[in-house]
Amino acid sequence: MDIILYNPLSSRGKNIKVAAKLEKKLKKQKREVLIINLLNIIDVKEFLDKHNESDRIIILGGDGTLHRIANQIEGYVIKPEVYLYKAGTGNDFLRTVPIKKRMANIKEYLIHLPVMYVNGKRERVINGGGVGLDGLVAYKVNKSKAEKSKSNFFLNSFLGFKEFKPVAAKFNVDGKVFEEKKVWFASAMYAQYFGGGMMISPRKKRSEKEIELVVVRNIPKWVLVLIFPTIYLGWHRMFKRWVQFYRGKDITVEFAEPAFLQMDGEHEYPVLKYQMKMED
Repeated sequence: MDIILYNPLSSRGKNIKVAAKLEKKLKKQKREVLIINLLNIIDVKEFLDKHNESDRIIILGGDGTLHRIANQIEGYVIKPEVYLYKAGTGNDFLRTVPIKKRMANIKEYLIHLPVMYVNGKRERVINGGGVGLDGLVAYKVNKSKAEKSKSNFFLNSFLGFKEFKPVAAKFNVDGKVFEEKKVWFASAMYAQYFGGGMMISPRKKRSEKEIELVVVRNIPKWVLVLIFPTIYLGWHRMFKRWVQFYRGKDITVEFAEPAFLQMDGEHEYPVLKYQMKMED
């Protein structure tokens, strides 16, 4: 059996139509199909116990949906194979795993994930998170009436430039402590992308069980505006004067003033400190 899980809050509710089309396609292949609204699953263990190795769970949605699921299934035994069907608006996760005909087998990628501690909460992270300008932009994108897209993120990035002021920050990477006076953002990444296709951590592979901290600091605003588009291609690495990369398994970032945080595209405010670490 194929169990299609769709998120009615993703893609402005369009995923129910995607689910229906996928159901029709799978039935032509003589497969039994069941469509389930993710929000209707109250007991995750009970749901997982109902299915076995011969079943397939197919998730419809983007990074926000997958982030939710990754946290809900932690600690449970998952017998069926788990697939992600390209149907959301972010899809930064799908940019980093093998995909064929809009589907990727993702079960192995949900086992070992970093966790973020922020404001008394603990959450598993599928792509990455950070505080500063990227958090502010995520907030603006999420509150925007326009559909999430590259153009929407790009537009809100420039709106964020006007509003955000760099602040002092303190960093701890595996026990090594350093400080910066004017930080624009500090993103802890487990994979390459954020913001719907921005290659913020171009050399980071999901298979590497460590975190890469990307810090943008001490850069004039007009220069940041000019080089910002280069992030889509990962070319910002060449601007070593303002962009620094650090690797580790336990990273803490502290801002001198409250700021917005984004985690897999979802925002939170106010945040003064976050920690991301590999626990597995």
